[in-house]
Amino acid sequence: MRIKLHPLFVLLALYFVLTNRAVMFGGYVLAIIAHEVAHSRAAEWRGYSLGTVTLMPYGGVIADGDNYDDNDGVIIALAAPVFNALCAISVVALWWLVPSSYGYTKDVCTANVALCIVNLIPVYPLDGYRAVVSLAKNKNRAVKIMKACGLAVGAALVVLGIVSVWYEFNPTIAVFGFFLIYEAVFGAGGERVVNASANNKFCKNYRAGVGKRTILIYKDAPLVRILTTVGRDTLSQFDVVDEAGKVLYTLDETDVGVMCEECELSSTVDEAYRKTFC
Repeated sequence: MRIKLHPLFVLLALYFVLTNRAVMFGGYVLAIIAHEVAHSRAAEWRGYSLGTVTLMPYGGVIADGDNYDDNDGVIIALAAPVFNALCAISVVALWWLVPSSYGYTKDVCTANVALCIVNLIPVYPLDGYRAVVSLAKNKNRAVKIMKACGLAVGAALVVLGIVSVWYEFNPTIAVFGFFLIYEAVFGAGGERVVNASANNKFCKNYRAGVGKRTILIYKDAPLVRILTTVGRDTLSQFDVVDEAGKVLYTLDETDVGVMCEECELSSTVDEAYRKTFC
């Protein structure tokens, strides 16, 4: 997983540093790292790998939801907010055990709660949007609606941030609003979640030496299980077996790559084989 910083993220960092709230921003950075790691682990679990992740003021932009099946889209999208919630609960539990830790961990807890709640809002490009689009039948229409909602919410937040000048100025509201407007207008097509069959595990470095191995896998195992066994330093052959361990047919990595392109990763190995080659 490669990470790059969006200018608005850098702007937010400078604001916190210049207002002597670097420690608070540090808590936020820890929370956002946990957020993106959760996305990454969920993607790997479902057989995908994250491309470049752009860190934004309230999370990371990773995908438009068109490269994985619906169930995987929901899992990957919601994994990060759920993990942030678990982190916040863990910090609160720590306060009960070690009350003196409150002063050191309050910002971490607040940041995790904020990331969880904000990213569940169903507007483009937050995690709530990705979950909604994954479940939508007409995805193109859903994207347009979520972008329009993002534009409206962003405009409202910018106005609210400006109004806060006469009360208790809170520029983070306006920054978040600009972030939503920017994404709704320009999008972020470069940050993607890609099927693991397209990653470099299928590319071998033969100059360094590559081993050969045979892996037995049950015919009703999900296709994603095969992908978790593929590595750059080995060339694998897969013997697909039945309940008794009898070999039904053999696949090489090229076969597996084609199956992953043609079928959903949640399909069983046998379903994918028959759909692709029979």
